[in-house]
Amino acid sequence: MVKASFHDIPNNTAATWWTDPGLRKNVYHCLGCCLCVFYLGYDQSLLTGLQALPQWNAFFGSPSGNKLGLIAASIFLPSIMTAFIGDFIAYRYGRRYAIWIGSILIVIGALVNALAVNLGMFIGGRIILGSGGALTKVGAPSLLQELAHPRLRPSLAGLYYGFYYTGSLTSATLCIAGLYIKGNWGWRFPALVQVLGPSAVLFITATAPESPRFLVKMGNNEQAMAVLTRYHANGAEGDPLVQWEYQEIVTALHEEELRPKTSYMDFFKTRGNRLRLAAVVSLAFGTNWVGNGLVSYYLSPVLRSVGVTRPVEITGINAGLAFWNLCVAVTAGLNIDRFGRRPLAFVSIGGMFVSYAIVMATSGTFAQTHNSSAGLAAIPFLFLFYGFYTLFWTPVPYPYSAEILPYALRSKGLAIFTSVQNLGNTFNQFVNPIALKAIAWRYYVVYLGVLAVYFVIALVLYRESKGMTLEEISILYDYPLKGGRQQAREALDRQIAADTEQKTVDTKRDVEHLEHA
Repeated sequence: MVKASFHDIPNNTAATWWTDPGLRKNVYHCLGCCLCVFYLGYDQSLLTGLQALPQWNAFFGSPSGNKLGLIAASIFLPSIMTAFIGDFIAYRYGRRYAIWIGSILIVIGALVNALAVNLGMFIGGRIILGSGGALTKVGAPSLLQELAHPRLRPSLAGLYYGFYYTGSLTSATLCIAGLYIKGNWGWRFPALVQVLGPSAVLFITATAPESPRFLVKMGNNEQAMAVLTRYHANGAEGDPLVQWEYQEIVTALHEEELRPKTSYMDFFKTRGNRLRLAAVVSLAFGTNWVGNGLVSYYLSPVLRSVGVTRPVEITGINAGLAFWNLCVAVTAGLNIDRFGRRPLAFVSIGGMFVSYAIVMATSGTFAQTHNSSAGLAAIPFLFLFYGFYTLFWTPVPYPYSAEILPYALRSKGLAIFTSVQNLGNTFNQFVNPIALKAIAWRYYVVYLGVLAVYFVIALVLYRESKGMTLEEISILYDYPLKGGRQQAREALDRQIAADTEQKTVDTKRDVEHLEHA
């Protein structure tokens, strides 16, 4: 008989995580994984804020066009390759090591950035930042997905990229303060504070356990069971939910072990894996190719194009946008299993299209008439655009990419996600300031076309995974779109039953052998 839901299985935890000691520790360590994207949100808002700071512009000669594009793209360039190093570390040595090494590199990069004496050193610091960030973005989503209690996993995973905006808001606020700090410390101070995010990650994850799935994969089954028992059942041995989780993990990994050694070519060997790869790649490109990249890294020139030129106004709008995004990201992330992935995708992409079209219209009107009212009218629709963006593109892509991949391909898939994301972002960030300078508001029409394409992609490719466990979701793409959820659940239950029956037969045979001996 197929179970209705893991919620139906008894578990030695409180109904609310904050009243349960084991779940509090579980949430604490998962939030440490979430902080891994603090650096990227901080950097995005920092670069926008720095462009508005007279001290930074004076020190580096007000970079624009190609030079500004190189500065923005430099953080993404190394990630195209270092993401695959992250996969090697996470798969061979554990998820935590990828997080730790990456966080140390981010700290080093932030220090180089803040203490830069010329533009080359500033760009070099950003390259180190990007190299470390790619490692953490492979290790952190894997550890979060594999460590979180199944009841909390969707919300915690949904919050993962929302922490991007904690960095963004922190940086935007400090850039406002930078306007009132004399000399070069007006921009060095906000750049230096970037070390706080990766430092917090190192502190929190220093006591975090390794992924139970990684431990089982490495043959440390007793240690894996101990981790599940401690964090998912407050140490209650024999807890039904923990026993069921452990059996699901063992069965899923056993099924994977029966196949040949995994490689990146496995993504092309089956229809299910090809669909997974298509979903991962489309989500990776979409995170920065749906118009948000233009607004996030180049908010200053975008605002100047609609008549907002004062530094205090630009930095203030930057901070307000960061706070707005953080509120939307937390709300969407905590309710991701209530709303569902597909509905969020449709509302998000549709709302972005309408908002962006209005921004384009108001920007065009201002460019032709210099009517300040038309220019200012674009600002609330920039907020609406980013609100719709944050509904789906912040809480869904990373956790969804991690959960639809089987364990053996999970870190490889996240390496592909990170590499493709940064490849697209590098091109995007290099081209955006050039195109914006050349054709101004007309450039927006490109992203309207991209949004229309993504609506179709979401309709035909993205599967709904709410209410399912990690092991169930990991085989979801092996079944048809219609009825695939139920078929995935039934298939995993059959595997567990067969595995349990085989173990019973093996145990009986061993006992009989001992009796005869």
